[in-house]
Amino acid sequence: MITTLENGLRVVVVENHAAPVVALQMWVNTGSADDPAAHAGLAHVLEHMVFKGTQRRGVGQIAREVEGAGGDINAWTSFDQTVYHLVLASRFFDRGLDVIADMTRNTVVDATELARELDVVLEEIKEGDDSPAKVSSREMFTNAFKKHPYGRPVIGFARNVKALDQKTVKRFFAERYSPTNMTLVIVGDLDRHKAMRRIERTFGSRFATAGAKVAPRLKASPRPAEPTQRNVRVVATDQASQETHISIAFHVPEFVHADTPLVDLAAMILGHGNTSRLVRSVRHEKQLVTDIYAYAYTPRDPGLLIIGAMTSHDKAQAAIRAIADEVFALTRYTVSSAELSRAQTLIESDTVYQKETVQGLARKIGFYAAVAGDLSFEDEYQRRVAGATPRAMREVVARYFKPGNMTISIVSPKASALVARAKEDVIAAAARLEKRKASKSAEGKLVKVTLPNGARLVMLRDTTVPLVAMRAVWRGGLRFESAGNNGINNLIAALATRGTATQSAEQIHGAVESMAGAIGGFSGRNSFGLRAEMLSRHWERGMEVLADCARDPAFAPKELERARRETLEDLRAQQDNLSSVAMQRFSEALYTRHPYRMNVLGTPKTVRALSRKQLMSYYRRHFPVGEMVLAVIGDIDPDKVSKKFEQLFGAVRGKKASAPRVPQEPARKKPAQVFESSNKAQAHVVVGYPGTTLTAKDRVPLEVLLAILAGQSGRLFTELREKRGLAYRVTAFSLEGLEPGYIAAYMATSPDNIQAAIDGFEREFERLRKSKVGAAELKRIKRYLAGSHEISLQRRSTLAAYVALDEVYGLGYRTYLEYADKVMKVTAEDIRRVARKYLDNGKRVISIVHPDKLSPGAEKALGALRPVGTAKKRAKKTARGRKK
Repeated sequence: MITTLENGLRVVVVENHAAPVVALQMWVNTGSADDPAAHAGLAHVLEHMVFKGTQRRGVGQIAREVEGAGGDINAWTSFDQTVYHLVLASRFFDRGLDVIADMTRNTVVDATELARELDVVLEEIKEGDDSPAKVSSREMFTNAFKKHPYGRPVIGFARNVKALDQKTVKRFFAERYSPTNMTLVIVGDLDRHKAMRRIERTFGSRFATAGAKVAPRLKASPRPAEPTQRNVRVVATDQASQETHISIAFHVPEFVHADTPLVDLAAMILGHGNTSRLVRSVRHEKQLVTDIYAYAYTPRDPGLLIIGAMTSHDKAQAAIRAIADEVFALTRYTVSSAELSRAQTLIESDTVYQKETVQGLARKIGFYAAVAGDLSFEDEYQRRVAGATPRAMREVVARYFKPGNMTISIVSPKASALVARAKEDVIAAAARLEKRKASKSAEGKLVKVTLPNGARLVMLRDTTVPLVAMRAVWRGGLRFESAGNNGINNLIAALATRGTATQSAEQIHGAVESMAGAIGGFSGRNSFGLRAEMLSRHWERGMEVLADCARDPAFAPKELERARRETLEDLRAQQDNLSSVAMQRFSEALYTRHPYRMNVLGTPKTVRALSRKQLMSYYRRHFPVGEMVLAVIGDIDPDKVSKKFEQLFGAVRGKKASAPRVPQEPARKKPAQVFESSNKAQAHVVVGYPGTTLTAKDRVPLEVLLAILAGQSGRLFTELREKRGLAYRVTAFSLEGLEPGYIAAYMATSPDNIQAAIDGFEREFERLRKSKVGAAELKRIKRYLAGSHEISLQRRSTLAAYVALDEVYGLGYRTYLEYADKVMKVTAEDIRRVARKYLDNGKRVISIVHPDKLSPGAEKALGALRPVGTAKKRAKKTARGRKK
């Protein structure tokens, strides 16, 4: 139920007692489509400025206060809304309410802070310009919407952002952030009536602004209507990239339109899941793309059905043809009842999955309140989905899936050469089809079962939502690999659920998707495993499928070659992600012998060389059932699950894994630097040190230390982004393993700021080495870590991963229950001790990926960092490596 206060603020409060947390979201009915054309990006800039302080709270205090209460706060700007969202322990509800009220009404737009934040947003724009995927999407929207403001990127354009001033931003805030233009959504562990009384006191009449010039919510939009598109549009962006990025759009109606549920179903049938038409045909059968998906973007005004794909440059033309064939086929041939039923189940399950967390439920409620204006519209939407028929589907998609309603965006080094042919192919695809047509006892308690063969099962019953998550885990991953078989765990993970002795890949994924679920493999640095989620009524069949994959993967030659090609494409695409490149170079410089130095994906050479025989032998040696830990979390009966577990795995002969000898890394005795050039605009800087292990007592103090540095209220964000405007993206993180991992800080910045970034990192590290963290800051950070941990445990999949991994690593399946207590026991002296122990510049490793062309100042800074006598050699080696 939506309650409207006297000042016009709309409020929705929903009780949810599944976990002791509460989500608060303020939905402002203003997005980038409401920006004046000359000020494109204004709503997004204002979103940033709302975090820069109020009349009562200084710069950075909002994030510090929320994180100090064990919570998390952030925001997003879309075309239609700006949403401020926080989640925290429910005992701090009053504080969260006060924060969200203060920040959305009393923001102070300081001129100096605005200038710094504009620099940050400009770096964010540069980062988008460096991403082929983002460029492809941006150009698709720009060319699909020639008149409507959805054609402008949410972030705006650099020229408009640079021109924004304090007066413009303050005026926009005063006009748009009015109670009549906002909806407050609160979901969580609270009493609704008590919460409403508190809300009325906090958001009373004094919250209103006299004379605010804002139309009430949901009145007719003043935005210009988009003229009907008559001809196919193809836009090409010639940009260096490892893969060709393709974005395709068809105009479709707005969310509240009667056709939208059927458009959503069409998107599911086309590109959601392994058995969807585009994935099955274009990716798997024809092998024309490495990734493909489809979704319907249906906001307040008419939107788009979007198809995205990545492919190699030589297959781009064929991929566009194949996509067009599949899309237009929906308009000519009736979908099968099985396809439609699968799509209906997927949409139905989305509602269930969103209810798993309070923040997910709050976001769903906020969307219906803001876009539909009526929470009961969800029931109407679901009725339309459930009532869809194959005939109605064909009639609806035929209205929208036409060549004249289509926009194609292509990004690749030679995209321009594809434009004319792409138009011809789309029109020809439609013509071909036209021609064919003419002719409770265990509730909340962890239960562990161990079979005689050694297989372990850990269960937790949670009946709050009808979902089940499963994780089967073994020790393995990168640390089991050598230079000769690097990437084998990743390849096995890709193949483990793509066929067994009794089921094909399509049968497996079809079965799981019919359960509104998902299944797949995963591999990291220390482990290998299988994961599955499904609606709880299908848990038994889901466990049978998972067991079949665990016991008898086939590694079919056809699937192996497909997975091999996909991995090679992933490796190529990785070169476009310069943060990944910088981290990989960091790992290679940090480790000289240990497998952690290698890429989890492997190398092109090793991936090409791995054979089915090697995969089969490796799997049987390292991943026997007797070494497996299976976690099953959700709406289950533990007794039934235990019996099923014994039935599926009990007869398998117990066998010990053949663990390889892991090379030990020698102690680092000197610092190292590594450099690589790129053809992108930004520089990516990683500064790091050897770290600790998963089982070490220093692990938790180091996590607290990293939290002091990272996050929106962290020192790096506050000092280097907020105060100095050096970067849009700056953070710190650690990776622990069964052998020592690392601690690192990362920044994406202008090349001229490379030295300033390194100096800034060092200044903050030195503060931690020299001075104890203040009591208030430490208390806030510890609450944040403990609160974030509690929030993450809402998802059954996350909890299943915690339980299974901790058990397989030897930590014990109950370890996650002890985490918050360990965090709260960390002292300021612990922080200073681990800072001095680990942040040792004698062991420091610096990794920098920088543009080919540098200013004299940046070139001088890099020259000073390189060891004497090695600069030319490194540059030559880097250049030669890049040409390969």
